[in-house]
Amino acid sequence: MVNVLVTGGAGFIGSNFVRYALDRHHDWRVTTLDKLTYAGRLENLQGVMEHPRHEFVKGDVADPGVAAPLAAAADVIVHF
Repeated sequence: MVNVLVTGGAGFIGSNFVRYALDRHHDWRVTTLDKLTYAGRLENLQGVMEHPRHEFVKGDVADPGVAAPLAAAADVIVHF
């Protein structure tokens, strides 16, 4: 299983990438990290929040306490 970290994944473009990744890459486990400020909205991730290969983490990519362990566990990082 490939572990993919998507930062900014609750925005318009990021959420569409998350949806695409889960649909097209059945060997990917996707973690979405988003601070949920002006552009990031949970509504954008509707339909994938309960997906068995998806995890959502609310947090700031600039916070090393949140981002560092997620980045260390990732094989691939996609930043939006």
